[in-house]
Amino acid sequence: MNNNEERANQCTDMTEIRAEIDRIDREVIALFGERYAFVKAASQFKKSPDQVKAQSRFDAMLKQRGVWAEEQGLSADLIQKIYGDLVNWFISEEMRHWAEQQPDLP
Repeated sequence: MNNNEERANQCTDMTEIRAEIDRIDREVIALFGERYAFVKAASQFKKSPDQVKAQSRFDAMLKQRGVWAEEQGLSADLIQKIYGDLVNWFISEEMRHWAEQQPDLP
């Protein structure tokens, strides 16, 4: 049994379980917000839409997230789907942010 399972098994009722799930979700969402700040900051270093999209980086990132998921006993397919959706949204936001910084674009 890993440390996460031990902590979960120490809960004595559903109220505790739900409170812990809510705490974790809040932390995950805060981390997504932190990630988003770095995504927007990255746009200043990119010179073209292709660099913003960075398809090879995207593909490698999804593969690595799948590995990390399996290390945690999670489905690689599920985590890759979640991250694929999340990062595609981040890329569209980064593209918008990048375009706003380009003085020569209409």
